[in-house]
Amino acid sequence: MPNTKALRYAHSDGHTDLCFEGTGKYLLTCGSDGDVRVWEGFDDDDAVSHRAGDRAFAILYNTNTIQAHTFPDGAPDGILTRFTAPVNHMVINSSGKTLVAGSSDFTIKVVKVDNCEHKSLRGHEAPVLSVALDPQEEYVASSSCDGSVVIWKIEDQSQLKILNILPKSNDVSLSKSLCRLTWDSTGKFLFIPVEKEIKIFERDTWNEVGKLVDETVAGIFSLAVLSPNATQLAVGSTDGHLLVFDINSKTVVERYKHPKGFTLTSLAWNPQVEGQIAFCDKEGQLGLLEDIAKSSSNDTTSKSAVKKRAKETHGIFDDDDDDFLLEATQDDNEPKAAEPMDEDDLSNDGTAGSKVLKPLDDSDDDAASSVSDALVLPKPVIHTETYKPTPLQNAFQAGSTPVHLSSRFMVWNSVGIIKQYNTEEENSIDIEFHDTSIHHAMHITNNYNYTMADMSTEAVILASEKDDDSPSKLTCMHFGSWDSSKEWTISLPDNEEIQAITIGEGWIAIATDSRMVRIITVGGIQKQIFSIAGPVVCMAAHSNQLLVVYHRGTGIPGDQCLGVILQYVDGSKRNLLNMDSLPLSRKSSLSWLGFSAEGTPFYMDSAGVVRMLNRKFGNNWVQVANTKSHAKGKSDHYWIVGVHENPQQLRCIPCKGSRYPATLPRPAVAILPFSIPLCELNTEKSQYEESLSRSQLFANHFDHWTSQGYEFEESLKEEVLKPVQESLMKLFALSARSDREYRALEVCELMPDQHTLQLAIKYASRLKHIQLAERISELVRRKLEEEEAGEEEQEEEDPYSQPIVERRWAQRNGNSGDNAEEDQEEEQEEDGVNQYVGEEEVDSTPSGPVLNLKSSKSEKTSKPQFQLSGRSNPFRVSTPSKGTGSTKGTQVFDSMTRKKAEKTTPLLTAPTGKSKNNSKTQSSQAKIFPSKKTKTTKSENINNATSEKIPSAFDLWLAENKESILEENPDVSEEDVVSIATEKFRQIPKEERQNDSQKDNKKRKREEDTSENKETDVISKKKKDTTNIKPLSQKTNSKLASFTFQKD
Repeated sequence: MPNTKALRYAHSDGHTDLCFEGTGKYLLTCGSDGDVRVWEGFDDDDAVSHRAGDRAFAILYNTNTIQAHTFPDGAPDGILTRFTAPVNHMVINSSGKTLVAGSSDFTIKVVKVDNCEHKSLRGHEAPVLSVALDPQEEYVASSSCDGSVVIWKIEDQSQLKILNILPKSNDVSLSKSLCRLTWDSTGKFLFIPVEKEIKIFERDTWNEVGKLVDETVAGIFSLAVLSPNATQLAVGSTDGHLLVFDINSKTVVERYKHPKGFTLTSLAWNPQVEGQIAFCDKEGQLGLLEDIAKSSSNDTTSKSAVKKRAKETHGIFDDDDDDFLLEATQDDNEPKAAEPMDEDDLSNDGTAGSKVLKPLDDSDDDAASSVSDALVLPKPVIHTETYKPTPLQNAFQAGSTPVHLSSRFMVWNSVGIIKQYNTEEENSIDIEFHDTSIHHAMHITNNYNYTMADMSTEAVILASEKDDDSPSKLTCMHFGSWDSSKEWTISLPDNEEIQAITIGEGWIAIATDSRMVRIITVGGIQKQIFSIAGPVVCMAAHSNQLLVVYHRGTGIPGDQCLGVILQYVDGSKRNLLNMDSLPLSRKSSLSWLGFSAEGTPFYMDSAGVVRMLNRKFGNNWVQVANTKSHAKGKSDHYWIVGVHENPQQLRCIPCKGSRYPATLPRPAVAILPFSIPLCELNTEKSQYEESLSRSQLFANHFDHWTSQGYEFEESLKEEVLKPVQESLMKLFALSARSDREYRALEVCELMPDQHTLQLAIKYASRLKHIQLAERISELVRRKLEEEEAGEEEQEEEDPYSQPIVERRWAQRNGNSGDNAEEDQEEEQEEDGVNQYVGEEEVDSTPSGPVLNLKSSKSEKTSKPQFQLSGRSNPFRVSTPSKGTGSTKGTQVFDSMTRKKAEKTTPLLTAPTGKSKNNSKTQSSQAKIFPSKKTKTTKSENINNATSEKIPSAFDLWLAENKESILEENPDVSEEDVVSIATEKFRQIPKEERQNDSQKDNKKRKREEDTSENKETDVISKKKKDTTNIKPLSQKTNSKLASFTFQKD
């Protein structure tokens, strides 16, 4: 064993470095206190101290310069070079003329000491850890926090080899290893400390040719220093081990363990005294090892050393001592087992003798050899790693930071923020709402040691863990209550502890360690209770939806095996996700769980991948974002606080160097975009496909709203689906231009309305793709037939609902402008006046929900056709009739929501019986379903010319009550009068409006019949007068003819 001297104080706590003076008499140290001390030997009690700066690293300080000092007086002797950041390591050649230094500004400089000329080596992407100069001064090796070891060629300052073998970090202070690499004396091999081994790389080829390993060291190798005789390598680790390797045999010849296990920061061999190493630790202490064993040059030397030690240890224990040791190591309760004995084990008298080494004669080489072989230490046992189950993830609250923090977020969601302060001075909770109209901010004392919280627009809930004195409790502050008692508390059984809580719309869910979920109303009524199949991980709630994630079992090594339950709390419907698996990224855990503002489940794992539930594709999870792709550094993360589908926003807090944000200063929220990971996203086709898939996926919540009975404006859904139509048209155009006609037809099958298909036909015809245009026409015809078949099966649910054509067909073909008048004349269905048809005459009794188009000659339904040529242009957009325009001020009906029963309105109906005139004009529906032109009679033209806009029930009511409204509100404008009248008209019961409408309709019909009779009498009188005119005589006709053709 080497002779070890007691550690002594050298510098204050922090990084400490040292080196020997050339004669080996003096020892130089520097530390974080900025002093450089000169020790005249290790035992010097009065070291000379020189002030170098605030903080020094190997005789350099934090002014980012390298300054030379005279020895031993320490006077400044000029600045060699400067950096823009602190210098982390430097080395100098044996002649003292070339210096290499690496800095935190990612640069390395090779400096000539005589004239201060330098060359800069740039290419690292993080601070430089250490540098090593080739003894031949041809190469420089450097290690960096970016995880790479780079071989530089000094002459042209180029990178010859990059080895990505180190762990990455952001700064030297955060790096696990200093990675002090070194060359051998000839420069043939390079020694690099990597994790728990020293890797050896060969010069020129830069291939790994060997490594030095010791299984007994648990820490990471950080330092490697070559001895002056180039036969031994001293290695220092982060757990305080100092090992001396024999380079030839690659074995450990000496071993030292720091008494307190502190990390070693520097090593230095004495250049003159053989077998002496000085070292420093991170606490600023200085140590010295002496009499280190020499490396063996051959087997004879090794055997002689072993023989010498065998002689020294011979005869220490006699037979009685052996028996005593055996008895001491044997358990008293166990019977002593008899060992089999050989003849050699028997003594001369036949009794068993102890197995001790026989005395050796110095001249007996064979005996010495056998003894040396017997005393060789056994090889270390290599422990192979067996299967180890992955530790289960602990339960957590979504939107919260770890409990051990003194200042933490208990929850941060779309409603507000709850912060907890747990210090020696106080233990309190701050509650803050984003919208102060919901409730004012609150500050409460945390008397019950609450650790979990959640909040909604109705209440704030707090939960505590159980301890020896009190059970686990739940407290609800129901500020939305209308009575004076706004707070209640409930205690759980003594053997049950709350692990996760969440709050929905009027209810609270509690998950406990007994694998139960309890449902309690915000008023405090215990409503439901059910069990889950494993320990809970997290919960989330939205309106009447409850999302629970729990452990299903043990996953493959490194992975979590999680299950998920998504159910409706009211129990009216079955579970959407019933104990299904929750997919996670490889070797990751769950980081966040919640719902979007629209009610769609989302979650994020520790790898930064965000997924959402696709309700329209088998309730599967789809990756919609990867937050790590937006992070600048490897240790940077994003912390989710909210998700919105319309607009598409992922609201996160960027956390630099951590996974959680600090409470102070208040973190800023960033908005990240969504992106579906399709293949080849750098191509135009994939970008259109990604936009299409994402737009459709984020519009699925409208269908969920409809299934749940919620009401919303149709214009909102149409606005969200606009990108779908744009992406389809762009994808169709790209496929058509690329002569991918089959693909273009597949795109057409995804188009939702006829207007988009008409544009596709027009575009295909322009590109001379006639076959594609014909196939699209066939596709449209097939869709129309399917639409008509669906119309025949559909029944009218409400006799007073407005009969309209399905919006996805009608609104795209010029009829969307008539919606205002439909809402105004909502009470006129009894008259059979269809606002989409305009002035077309229809019967007052519809025959059914089937759309029938008839010509003047036949009453058979004519199938619509798209004609590519001829006078009938299917792409022509007709101007809507002025008679169908909306009255000023009545557009307020467009924004009003309809009842759930009115959402599925019957399709447009047409008469099946014969009308009086047995004729039709081409209405606005002809634009949707083009058909052949029909002849119109003279009476039709007269009727059309004399027809006027039929006043609605609202117009008649407004004319009667306008004066009374103006008397009540004399200062309002004309538009405000209409708005007030609209609200009052809506308040009138339907029965009264229907009776008034029927009376007005009957009166109007009598007036129309009277006018029609008068017009018929006038026409018949004219015809009679025309028939009573006598024809001219033949004589008169001949005279007129001769007059006309008279010649000059």
